[in-house]
Amino acid sequence: MSQCPDCGCDLPSFQTLCSKCYDAKSAEVGRSKSILESIWQSRSTPRRWQVIEDRINAQPWWLAWCFAVIGLGFDWRCAFEWFAGKSPFYSEPVLGRALLIALTCAGIAVLIVWLTRESRWRVASTLFLIFSLSLYRLLSNHWIACRAATYNC
Repeated sequence: MSQCPDCGCDLPSFQTLCSKCYDAKSAEVGRSKSILESIWQSRSTPRRWQVIEDRINAQPWWLAWCFAVIGLGFDWRCAFEWFAGKSPFYSEPVLGRALLIALTCAGIAVLIVWLTRESRWRVASTLFLIFSLSLYRLLSNHWIACRAATYNC
C-alpha cells in the first residue's frame, strides 16, 4: 500500500495524493507564497521529518565514536601547538589545555543539540568534530603566520 508523500497516510490502489492534500494543493495554486512560507511548508511535512530521522538512525554508532576521537586528536594538536612545541606532547600543560579545548567544543555541540531539541549523540559528535576542525584550522593558520614572521626577522 502506498503512502501520501505530504501527510504519510495510506492510499488505496494507484493514488499518489490523498484527497485532503490534493484539495490543499489545488487551493494554493492561484495564491503566491513568500519564500519563508515555502521553506516552512517544505520542512513541516511528517514524511520529510521521518526521512531525516531514518538517515540519522542509519548512521552507524562506530562512526560517531570515530568523529569524537578525531575531534579529540585535533584538540590535542591545538594544545600542543599552543605551546609552540616547547612542551612534550604528553605533558601536563598540553593535556590540561587539550581538555579545556575539548570541553569547550563538546559543550558548544551539546548546547546546539539541546537547543534544537535533537537528542542524538551522533549529531553532537559530528558537531564536535566540525568545531574541533574549525578551531584547528583557525589556530594553525595563525601559528603558521606567527612563525613565518618570527623567522623572517
